[in-house]
Amino acid sequence: MGSGVSDPTEILWSWGPGESRLAVIQDTHPVELIIDRPGRLLNCIFLGRVGALDKRLDAAFIDLGAGDRPGFLPGAAALGLGEGDAVRVQVRAEGRGGKGPKLSTDLRLPDACGGVLEAGSRSKAAPALLWRPHVLERLLTAYPGVGCIRVDDAAAFAEARALFPSLAEHYRQGPLFELYDTEDAFETALSPVVAVGRGGRLVIEPTAALTAVDVDAGAGHPADINRAAVDILARQLRLRGIGGQIVVDFISGGGKGPLYRLAAALKKAVAADPVPTHVFGVTPLGLVEMTRERRGPSLAEMTSTRSQILSAESVALAGLRKALAEGASRPSGKGLTLVVAPEVAAALARLPEALSETSRRLGQGLAVRSEAGRMRDDVLIEETRP
Repeated sequence: MGSGVSDPTEILWSWGPGESRLAVIQDTHPVELIIDRPGRLLNCIFLGRVGALDKRLDAAFIDLGAGDRPGFLPGAAALGLGEGDAVRVQVRAEGRGGKGPKLSTDLRLPDACGGVLEAGSRSKAAPALLWRPHVLERLLTAYPGVGCIRVDDAAAFAEARALFPSLAEHYRQGPLFELYDTEDAFETALSPVVAVGRGGRLVIEPTAALTAVDVDAGAGHPADINRAAVDILARQLRLRGIGGQIVVDFISGGGKGPLYRLAAALKKAVAADPVPTHVFGVTPLGLVEMTRERRGPSLAEMTSTRSQILSAESVALAGLRKALAEGASRPSGKGLTLVVAPEVAAALARLPEALSETSRRLGQGLAVRSEAGRMRDDVLIEETRP
């Protein structure tokens, strides 16, 4: 499957304490949204140690020294691995649902880093991290046609310029995600309902086993809504980072013929997705069945509870971004206090590095006050009282 990359392609990098948000823009439209946190393991290379072998699965469970779950390495017999052996592995998919990350011994990294496996393996004892890709390196590998990287933070801009000096641009013209309606795209990608037009809508519901998509006509003509839903669904799968099995319940009527045509249109619409995506056809119950390779947690898994309510950690990190923006517009010397719900205050206490970095950038301590009865997503910023 081709990458489908077309020029111009831009990357927007909005730095924040504890997490960065990034967007890939093609032809002035966001096509991929990324939340990057320090704990992400995708594409990292480790010198791991074999903890256990499973002959039934022909797999090894590898201690990476990171996270609380060992990695899963298939094909252990062909590799001749034994318990306690050291082995270089790369993370191909993040762990989820209580399972550890999926690993491979086929190491892929930029040409400039070719000697990092060899040197690191000789100098470190397993388990150890040998190489962690920068989020920009991951994106430029997936999107080789990038012409510009816009960054809204001075320190992050220095990182981007060191990696890609000809592409980095320090954006100072206001909130970065006001460009190309990127903030709206993030909000839409975290909502279970997406408007299609004339009252039509997609309802996207992730479950433990699969993602279910329901197409609702509203006041529109069913055939028109079905056709419009195809392109919108293909775009939302990329924006939301959805992986695994997906079933789509289009509006029924007219027999199986229209459903087969919709499945063919959906197959064409997802061909531009850089993540392998396959449409298999129509089930006996009239559902279109497809899969999208899982590369890591979706946006919803990273930011929300199962009921699509923002997690306390996501609200806490958004509050720190809000405090930095507020501090930039206030006179220096004025301390700030985040007034938050108790569960958000507890989340901030679990994020000492992000809280410390925010205080450093503000030039003064950032106080946190827990207020009983305050809603989880209600964050107030006020001047610290003397």
